[in-house]
Amino acid sequence: MKTTIKHGPESCRSDPPMFTIETVEDYKIARRRLKALTVQDGSSYRESIALREAIRIWEADHAGVTEPPARAP
Repeated sequence: MKTTIKHGPESCRSDPPMFTIETVEDYKIARRRLKALTVQDGSSYRESIALREAIRIWEADHAGVTEPPARAP
């Protein structure tokens, strides 16, 4: 999974991170991380928003590809 963070000047807040989910494994990691974020300080709030957006994009682009293919009997 790729992460991009744009930092603002010291007097300003940083932009939220931007995540790019590249694989099914990245997708699973992003979902687990989102569930694990319970503290809602500024950093975790921005991270949760970025994860939700990355997950939304992945799900829109990869409908039905969130699990590995089932094995034939």
